[in-house]
Amino acid sequence: MKLKLISIVIALVLGYTINSYAYRIQVSDETWADFAIRGQLFYFNWDKRGPDTDYRQNYFEMTEAEFYAKGQINKFVQFFTQWECYYKPYKLSGKKRDGKYPEESSSAFMKETGINLVFRSRPNEFKIRFGRQRIPISRYYQRSDYKKLIPTDYFYRYDVHGLFKGKLNAYLETNRTSLQIRHPGITAIGYLFDGMLEYHVGLFNQPNNNPNSELRNVGKEGQGFKGVRPIVRLVFTPTWLGYKPEYSIKGTRGDSHLGKKDVCNIGVGYSREEIWDGLDNEIFAIDGFWEKRLGSENRYVPMLQFGYMYSKETHYGLYGNEYGDNKEDSQFWWVAGQFLYNKFIAYGRPALAARFEQMNADNAYNNKDLTLNRVSVAFNYYIIGYSAWISLGLDHVWYDDGAEEYVLAQGKQRSMTDFNVHFEFKF
Repeated sequence: MKLKLISIVIALVLGYTINSYAYRIQVSDETWADFAIRGQLFYFNWDKRGPDTDYRQNYFEMTEAEFYAKGQINKFVQFFTQWECYYKPYKLSGKKRDGKYPEESSSAFMKETGINLVFRSRPNEFKIRFGRQRIPISRYYQRSDYKKLIPTDYFYRYDVHGLFKGKLNAYLETNRTSLQIRHPGITAIGYLFDGMLEYHVGLFNQPNNNPNSELRNVGKEGQGFKGVRPIVRLVFTPTWLGYKPEYSIKGTRGDSHLGKKDVCNIGVGYSREEIWDGLDNEIFAIDGFWEKRLGSENRYVPMLQFGYMYSKETHYGLYGNEYGDNKEDSQFWWVAGQFLYNKFIAYGRPALAARFEQMNADNAYNNKDLTLNRVSVAFNYYIIGYSAWISLGLDHVWYDDGAEEYVLAQGKQRSMTDFNVHFEFKF
């Protein structure tokens, strides 16, 4: 027994030593694990938000650090786990978070953990994933936190005044219903015709369908827990044109492949969830992605992507202090691009990225829509791909329609322009 244990330890040490360039423990041809430590750090220059933060705020934020591992026990069983610790001293509104000490503004938690049962390997891969994982409705939900063109994230991150967080309309908590990207569940994933057609079929929890919800106090009838949430997604790739399908052990997709391969696809998705007090939320999604290497020695790499999500029955209309019986909808869409110069200039490869996005909720406040827009621009400098890069960014945010009416009535800024410097590493 002791000899066997010593043999395993030696195998692990030798495996790590031989494959240290890949940060891999190689037990055998079939058994291995990759490990990574990743971190994101920011410098922010925030525009004024209103009378309570009527100054331009400058500060450094050690946003997050995480431990990530993936691998396989054998050819049939794969695994992944991701744990994060973040430190965010300020809310996006510019106010300090609760807590007297820095530790009280910090949190450590499990982001994702799961296993894949692999029944068929590539290119016609078929597997079943179980665990806390990305919800495969749209590319938005599958985005990698460490492969974003705009480091300040999408949609919900830049609702500066919190209007889509239940502040005006208690039913309209966008992040909890329409834009929550991770839940526990099970998904069947497959690729047909050498990767030309990719499909995801899943069942997930319904965390917002709570019979004890505080929202029952506003007069609507609670529904209680009722089953699971179905998810379907299909992705089409024109492989005969030389474009490659996208694979991932845990289901993530980057905003760019940084010149590693040519990718082009169109995806559609659907989800249905019974959320609080009689609202049957359905999400219909479509998105597209294109990235291609051009020029001699693949010198130029343009990328374009878009996405649209129509989310039905996200909230009830609010008239003064009274909720009506009309079930209202929300929409989300974005378009983004990057142009990468795929050759080193000094220490890295430069790229220019831009993104426009919009959130809209119908008749959410005094019979008016709530609308939030954001334009973002970033100069990205990739020293070693996503393992070491720097970004200089700008975010311009403005509220429209009923949202504009509310923030101006509160004496807050209707539009803001923030600047940031972002550092990211992976080891």
